[in-house]
Amino acid sequence: MTNLNSIAITGRSVVRVTLVAIALFCNSPLFSQTVFEDADVQRALPIVDSVSCDVCMPDSGYWIVSTAPSPQSFYDTPPVFCAGVTRHEDGKSARKSSLSELQQQLIPGIPVCIVVHGSFMDWPSVAPEASTTWHWLKAGSCGQPFQMIYFSWPSDRPLTALASIDVAVLGKRASRNGFYLASLIEKLPPECPVSLIGHSHGTRVVSSSLHLMAGGVVEGFQHASARCNGRRIRTVFIASAIDHDWLNPGERFDRALSSTECLLAMTNHLDPALMIYPFRRIGSSRALGCTGFTSKDYTKLGSRGGKVRNLDVSSQIGVGHLWPNYASKPHLARQIGNYVFFSDVIAQSVSAPAVPAVPDEVVAPAKPGIAEMMHFNQAVPEPAM
Repeated sequence: MTNLNSIAITGRSVVRVTLVAIALFCNSPLFSQTVFEDADVQRALPIVDSVSCDVCMPDSGYWIVSTAPSPQSFYDTPPVFCAGVTRHEDGKSARKSSLSELQQQLIPGIPVCIVVHGSFMDWPSVAPEASTTWHWLKAGSCGQPFQMIYFSWPSDRPLTALASIDVAVLGKRASRNGFYLASLIEKLPPECPVSLIGHSHGTRVVSSSLHLMAGGVVEGFQHASARCNGRRIRTVFIASAIDHDWLNPGERFDRALSSTECLLAMTNHLDPALMIYPFRRIGSSRALGCTGFTSKDYTKLGSRGGKVRNLDVSSQIGVGHLWPNYASKPHLARQIGNYVFFSDVIAQSVSAPAVPAVPDEVVAPAKPGIAEMMHFNQAVPEPAM
């Protein structure tokens, strides 16, 4: 039976990567713009080299929050967050739960890591990948305390003969589920720092959520109440299937960086699904997960460019796009410890490592001078080596 289950999961993975490649080729996103005044409150972030923490994990379990019960079309019904919640005890047992229980059991002050999967994730795959993610993060946490929520949205849709329409639906659905992610974050204890990890199309969900929490508009709607309100949020994009310039001023999610202290984009120029991303429509930008933030992006971002960083993992991942390509490597979880576990906040002593190499075309410009730093007051944490 175990072998049959393994074969079934492997088969679903093969189908999923094929669908992702087709999806990114066929997708034709609907463009929206917003114009706003930047009112960021910046925070200086220390640099950490290695993790040294003797605090034990507060609990041995995690949560899966599904938005399947929530409206996925906003034409007839406005966004109303109705979540299905399950509690998993370290992958050994699961039971139905609720948002109210989740709120009550989260420990104030302990970081909450929310992981968002990409498209073509069927429900039978959610629990195994959530468990894989939990153990990946535990292996990379070096004993640091954190709490995990695996955020699942209805991303499984069979492709028909009109693939471009099917994928456009999924793209819009990912953006819409940003409303529900923002609603979930709003319900977390305000004392909990939050880290957001998005994979593939999950980065679109995260981008939408961050954009909404800064007062942005998505699919013609603004979120009525979800705002950062001083909450510490850090973000990691992995194999990001969004245009590399969508966070720039005047672009689709131009308010997103207002809601996060910093954003790390893991890039892989060997990713087969992302390599064909620009061919999905004439004049399309390249995928952020393939190129990272480019020199032009840094120029357009201005002082906000100090919030973002690229981390090239091409040599470590190779020709791969699916989540297991990343979640099978615990050292990657350790490298992003500053972003996920707030290692630099917990650690008692810190030192500065070398910045990881990135391809020449996406190397960030020189760090701001003293005068600009006084205005921007933002130092992006380094990935631990």
